[in-house]
Amino acid sequence: MRQKKEGLSQTQRLGLVWFSVGLLIVAVLAIFLPGRAAKEPEKPTAGVVDTAILGTNGNQRGSYRRNDKPHSGLAATGNTASRPRPEPAAAPPVVRKQPLVVELNDADSLTLQLLRGIGPARARAIVRYRERLGGFVDVRQLEEVWGIDSVLVDGLSPMLRVDTAGIKRLRVNTAGLKELARHPYMEYYQARDIVRLRQGGFRFGSEDDLRAVPSMADSTLRRLAPYLDYTDTAVSTTRCE
Repeated sequence: MRQKKEGLSQTQRLGLVWFSVGLLIVAVLAIFLPGRAAKEPEKPTAGVVDTAILGTNGNQRGSYRRNDKPHSGLAATGNTASRPRPEPAAAPPVVRKQPLVVELNDADSLTLQLLRGIGPARARAIVRYRERLGGFVDVRQLEEVWGIDSVLVDGLSPMLRVDTAGIKRLRVNTAGLKELARHPYMEYYQARDIVRLRQGGFRFGSEDDLRAVPSMADSTLRRLAPYLDYTDTAVSTTRCE
């Protein structure tokens, strides 16, 4: 009885200590276990495993997900057999360039410059000579134009044509001296002789009548033939000199 009054025995004290330690451990576990459970990563679903492909040096070279389903469609399988092939684009229509053809008696200077070898100066010279001539009756007459030779005419011939329907003709019986002499194929003295014969009452009816002009050679008559009109119904406004 005396010992009980003095306090707890040694055994009781030791049991009290272990009981306190147990309570402390329980309290610590109650604090830390829920946080650890929250931080733990979720386990992968069944059948899906992340696997790292390692190189010989142990470094990670890449990764793939095993058992992943490939993307649907032809891109995943690489099979293009069933892919609808696009229809080939229609070829553009073939446009065939028409060869350039220039009508000498109708073309202006800009049109003439479309011809190879004909620049602005030559084009103007062709137009001026055509006006004096009354129009071209043959492509070879281009050789008579300043700056144009037979080689150039040979190259241009396939691209040229001549329409003689609009040729301007000289009225031999009414044209004045200046008008006659202005023609490239007639010299001044030949035009003067024609006017003198007319003043004497002579009328020209054909090429043979022009042979009455002493200064008119047969070669000149042949060149002039397409440009002469022997009708005398019109009265020339050019004064005879």
